[in-house]
Amino acid sequence: MSFYAKAEQETVYTYEPLDGYWRVYSSYPPHVRQLQAKAEIIRTDTDEAGKVIAVTGLVDTNQIRLFKPKK
Repeated sequence: MSFYAKAEQETVYTYEPLDGYWRVYSSYPPHVRQLQAKAEIIRTDTDEAGKVIAVTGLVDTNQIRLFKPKK
């Protein structure tokens, strides 16, 4: 079970043009796990039991893909 209700879960990508990296915040459990495995984690939020419930990480530009969706 997730710490946050489904309506409160989110993943936010922010590009830092001066530094050339993406900052990613997520409280959506599948994305939290992916970020823990693939990003440089700069902040971790935990619940009372110590379970990770949200993370903020940095990823390189080559880890982000923007493409035209299929119709």
